[in-house]
Amino acid sequence: MVSIERIPVVIIGGGIGGLTLGALLRRLEIPFVILERAPVVTPQGAGISLAPNCLRALEQLGLLPAIRANSQELIGIRVYREKDCWGTIDFGLAKRWFGYNVHSIERHEFHRYLYEAAGGAETVRFGWNVADIVDDENRQTPVRVVSDDGRTIHADVVAGADGIRSATRRILASSGGVKAENTIQFTGRVHMSGYTKPLEHLTSNDLGMGHWMLYDDSILTTWPCKDNRQWFIGVKRAELAPGETPDRSVWKGATAETVNEVYGEQFHPFGRDSTVKSIVDEAERVIASNVFAEVDFPHMAKGRVALLGDAAHSMTSFFGQGACQAIEDATVLADSIADFLEGDSGALQSYSRLRERRAQDVASFSARYAQVHTAKLPLGMGKMVRSFIYQWVPSSAWMWYLGWLYGHQPVSKRLELIQRADPWDKKRI
Repeated sequence: MVSIERIPVVIIGGGIGGLTLGALLRRLEIPFVILERAPVVTPQGAGISLAPNCLRALEQLGLLPAIRANSQELIGIRVYREKDCWGTIDFGLAKRWFGYNVHSIERHEFHRYLYEAAGGAETVRFGWNVADIVDDENRQTPVRVVSDDGRTIHADVVAGADGIRSATRRILASSGGVKAENTIQFTGRVHMSGYTKPLEHLTSNDLGMGHWMLYDDSILTTWPCKDNRQWFIGVKRAELAPGETPDRSVWKGATAETVNEVYGEQFHPFGRDSTVKSIVDEAERVIASNVFAEVDFPHMAKGRVALLGDAAHSMTSFFGQGACQAIEDATVLADSIADFLEGDSGALQSYSRLRERRAQDVASFSARYAQVHTAKLPLGMGKMVRSFIYQWVPSSAWMWYLGWLYGHQPVSKRLELIQRADPWDKKRI
C-alpha cells in the first residue's frame, strides 16, 4: 500500500509570491511545502523594483537590511524625449511620504533571500509538475495534488502561485472553478531586458538616477542598481504575421546584439559614448518576453484552493507592480490560511474579496499608464498628454497621486502580534 503524504498547506510555484507566502507560514509555524516545476534554481530575469507597498511586509520578514545592502534606492527619474531632457521626477520624496523609497535589485539576488526565508531545500521541492488538483466540495477528504508522474500529496489548503501560465488556474477552470481559463492577451509589445556590470565611468552623483527614454519608434527605461549597475528594459511593438498571436516571446534567445539592432544607436546620457549600445554591451544577462494583459480576472479562491500573484492577476510591467502585488497577496493569504486551519470556513473567500478589487485596480492603472507612457491614447491625444505629465506635473503631485498605490502596505497581522509580544525572537523576525 502506497503511503500518501499529508501536509496542511501546499504552495504551487516557487516564485516571488509562493516563496513570500512560505516565509510567512514558516514564521507562523504552519507546516507547508512548495512545489516548483523547474528542476533546479537558475537565475531568472534581470532586475526587479520593490516599491513602498511591499517593503513593509519584507521588513516584517527581516529582509529589509539585505535588500538595502544589495539594492539601489531610486532618487529620481529623468525623462528624455530623444535627446531633450524634459525634467526629473523626484522619487526621493517617496521615503518622506510613504516611509520607503523604491529599491532596484537583481531579481535572482532577491529571489535567493526569499528562498532562504521560506526554508530553502527543507520546504521547496523541485521537478514537481502539477497535473491535477482534486478538491472535495463537501470537504470530507483532503485536497489531492497530483504530479504528472503520479506523485500525490494531501493538503488542507492549496495556494496556486505558479505564474502567468498557471496550471492551478487552468485546472480550476476545467472544473468550473474560475470565470475563465488563463485569459491573458498579448499586447503586441515585447520587453527586452538586461542587467549590466558596474558602469565604471559613472560617479557617485549618478547613483539612484533612473531614465525614461522616449524615442520616436520605441521606449527604453533604465533603472539604477547597486554600484551603478543598470537594469534596462526596452519596449517595442512586435512584428507579427497577420493573425499571429504568440504565447511565447517573439525574441526568444535574445542576445545583446538583438537589443542593439533595435536600440543600439539611440541616445542615452549614461552611455560611455552617449549611446544605448555602450550600456547594453556591459550586460551580464539579457532576456526577452512578450507583454500580456489580463482580460478576465478569476476569483482568487474557490473551496480550499486560492490563487495569488500572476496566477490570479497578470498585469503589464510598466509600473513594476507584478512582484509587489504578489507580496501583498501573500501577506493577506497567510493570515487567511491560519484562520481557515483554525476553523474559519470562509477565510479564503474573505481573502478573495479583499484582494480582487485591489489587484484589478492596480492592473487597470498599469495598463492605463502603459498607454500614457507609449503615447497611445484615444483621439491622438497621447503625445500631448504625455508631454504635459512629464514636463509640467510637479514631483509632489506624483507622490500625492501614488498615495493609493504606495501608501497601502499590508502585513501579516498575526505575525505582527507575535513580534510585538516577543520582539527578540530571531526565529520569527
